[in-house]
Amino acid sequence: MAQEVTWETTDNRSLLAMAEAAQQAVGSPATLHVVADAGYSNGEQAAGCEERGIEPHVPANRGTNTRSDGTLLGHSEFHYDEVSDTMVCPAGERLRRKAVQKERHQVVYVGEAAMCGACSLRACCTTAAQHTVKRHLSEDALQRMQQRATTAAMRLRRCVVERVFAALKYGSFGHPRFLLRGCGGARTEISLATIAYNLKRMLAVLGGGGLRATLAR
Repeated sequence: MAQEVTWETTDNRSLLAMAEAAQQAVGSPATLHVVADAGYSNGEQAAGCEERGIEPHVPANRGTNTRSDGTLLGHSEFHYDEVSDTMVCPAGERLRRKAVQKERHQVVYVGEAAMCGACSLRACCTTAAQHTVKRHLSEDALQRMQQRATTAAMRLRRCVVERVFAALKYGSFGHPRFLLRGCGGARTEISLATIAYNLKRMLAVLGGGGLRATLAR
């Protein structure tokens, strides 16, 4: 439905652009469901999709608490209270907002040193004097995206998408690598490969006569 070659080294800033391209390709429906793997996880991109009537089904790529031996309480154990704008810890105490890191699209919440120091859960919570939790500015959209990424949705993604990847990489390209250098050359190659793939699929589904009739419209 849509494809693009970019200079981006990761996928987490490509969800919205590709979802919009797919939405336009299918006639700009009021609602569109888009399924992608965790590499596309991005709260800001998820919120942008929802604003355009696109519902992303993507596993949220969460960070883990890597301090100590990796068994400390993770982000999911802390719950946001919208009324007080605080994070509630497993012990029922509140971490207050300390800073907004706009460049990282997150809000930092920190517990009081006295409170954390006297907490009975400190040994399994943090090795620092006080616990710090970071909440994404688009956390609500990130959570909705995660909830939509059900086992059935991700299984559907694998069945539909991975087959196309394999056909393009090993069927069309053979090795799999581009022959032309530069982003422009790579875009030309992938566009030709996509056209060839789509024509083959149309031929398989419609047959020769049906394909000729469709192309003649």
